[in-house]
Amino acid sequence: MSRTSRGRDSSATYYSNHSDSPLLIPPRHRMMLQLAVFDLLKRDAIPMTDAGLVDLLLKAERILRARTVDEVVTRFSACIEAFGYGTCLITRLPAPDVGNWQTYILANRWPGEWFERYNSAGHYRHDPCVAQCRRTTEPFLWHDIDSANYDKLAEIVMGEASEFGLRQGICIPLHAPFLPPITVTAAGDEVDTSPIARQSVSILSRSALSATMRFGARPAQEAEAGLSHREAEILKWAAAGKTAWEISVILSVSQHTVLTHVRNAKQKLAATNIVHAVVEGLRRHEIEL
Repeated sequence: MSRTSRGRDSSATYYSNHSDSPLLIPPRHRMMLQLAVFDLLKRDAIPMTDAGLVDLLLKAERILRARTVDEVVTRFSACIEAFGYGTCLITRLPAPDVGNWQTYILANRWPGEWFERYNSAGHYRHDPCVAQCRRTTEPFLWHDIDSANYDKLAEIVMGEASEFGLRQGICIPLHAPFLPPITVTAAGDEVDTSPIARQSVSILSRSALSATMRFGARPAQEAEAGLSHREAEILKWAAAGKTAWEISVILSVSQHTVLTHVRNAKQKLAATNIVHAVVEGLRRHEIEL
């Protein structure tokens, strides 16, 4: 919650070449996956190395293979700790006037004293991060929210969080029709705010959310659905580096149609962006390169 946009850069520490869990992608696809997603990351000006990308995918896969919610959160926490995040929470976000918002929590690794204070003070109703999660589908760092727009109660929430050691953080929201939003939030005293860290924590958070919801937390409306033929086709072209306009020309459809299919594919795959959609599509064998 520090307004400072620069934190420590722990990317080099994180991207080691070890993992005790094999990646569930056919070996013949691994190099193509690496190259395709790396190309997308480069187009977003995120300079992730090949080794870093593979290591990230291995860790995301390991989170997804956890056997219990507690194991999911333990593995997720271990992955994001290298970026400076020491605590996390996965929860639905009911309406602000709901008195028992705690019953919507899916997994909780917030510090006990902060969790107690947050609830006793009624901070949920005034938390600016909760409000921002309702307004956007894009991951955001806490300091991305303009503090000039905070009211007095929002300032108290963020100030007290900082006093409990949660000075900086990130939120990854997910929206679905007719359901409360869901968010994965992680925080720490001093975190890595680099583009690589932001993208990596976002992908790991989506893996943690997907794994958590596998244990009975996913509502019927959010049950996994397969990609349509057109959605898979468009993701394959996106992985090849084609823009929405180029894909529309190739497939003889409008650019609006392409963007609609991309949006639907992202929702089905619980993906935050096209990079994550390609990763999930390949991991689930929905697309082949």
